[in-house]
Amino acid sequence: MWDRLPGGPASIAVFLCILATYTIQTESIQYIQHTLGYKKPLLLLYVTHSSFVFLLPIHLALIHVCSPHSVPQCCAMLKRDVEKQLAFAFGYPKSSVTAYVLRLSCVLVVLTVSLTIPSVSWFLAVPLTSMANITSIYNTFSLWALVFSVYFLQEPWSYIQVIAVLLGVAGVTLSAYGGATQPAIIAGLQRGRVISYALLGDALALLGAVSMAAYEIFYKRLTVIPHDESHGSFQPLSSDEQSEHTPKDEIEGELPFGLHPIAMTTGIGAMTLCLFWIPLLFTHLFGIEKVEWPTNGITLLWILLSIICGTLFNGCFAILLSLWGPVLASMSCLLTTVLVQLTDVALGIPFTWIGMAGNLIITVSFACLLPW
Repeated sequence: MWDRLPGGPASIAVFLCILATYTIQTESIQYIQHTLGYKKPLLLLYVTHSSFVFLLPIHLALIHVCSPHSVPQCCAMLKRDVEKQLAFAFGYPKSSVTAYVLRLSCVLVVLTVSLTIPSVSWFLAVPLTSMANITSIYNTFSLWALVFSVYFLQEPWSYIQVIAVLLGVAGVTLSAYGGATQPAIIAGLQRGRVISYALLGDALALLGAVSMAAYEIFYKRLTVIPHDESHGSFQPLSSDEQSEHTPKDEIEGELPFGLHPIAMTTGIGAMTLCLFWIPLLFTHLFGIEKVEWPTNGITLLWILLSIICGTLFNGCFAILLSLWGPVLASMSCLLTTVLVQLTDVALGIPFTWIGMAGNLIITVSFACLLPW
């Protein structure tokens, strides 16, 4: 079964890394905000997403140490594949260096904005409504990913996919509301939130779900080229076609595993670093969120842990998204809900059997999408 998944065993390793890093990041963020009292979500978001710039250098270093590929060779092949990606995305080949840079910049800006919106929506929704509402609504992005994939990408669908996605959404709802007896949520409800605020929080969570699915569709459409999975990144031409159409100076060879999506995620980090300090400055000037870095060493270490895990999660998710597609990649992320709740139980946080039943449904729904 696992061998039938695109990417083979390597994609399973990436999938397990996603589960581990997301769980650690979630628990560390909760500890930073609720126990250590450092509540600067926009600053943490900016620093985490900007840290994506380190992914490509680290990946190239690992390739240099662990594979026969040289860094210049990888860069040449990456440039070749990005040119093919842009030609496919925009419908015509590169005509000049300026056009190449502009098209790549447009792609990275679209991906950066579409990835930032769901993250900001999540953080803004937290003080307005219950975590049960946020979790159940936000995690409907797997359903939206299926709808968008069929409508915009014309991908085939089946009834088993629809049933599995609906089961996953139902499982997340049970898991979220099954844990709604936790003390923090009860305290929040006892404070008597205004209905209009709760509706605004729910709307922000829905915006996050739709925009997260949109990010996956944009990523699939703008960065992934249709290929023959048995031949690597791109479907090769026949020998006659290759001799006729391929220039003699064409760089040959397949990219090392994960290099292209890691490069795209690094570009997102660069765009975040260059552009999103501007809204952060405005939130500081208008008192929405003061830019203040903690002086406590323990808090800094926990923030560093959350940044590392968040960076690894997004890099691995980009790899999985390019291999598995929006629907299966989205459903795999729902399993993080299961792992986070199991971690909470291990840390002594009370659980309910309804929540555990929801986790079981999530697991079954993901298994239904696997290529048996």
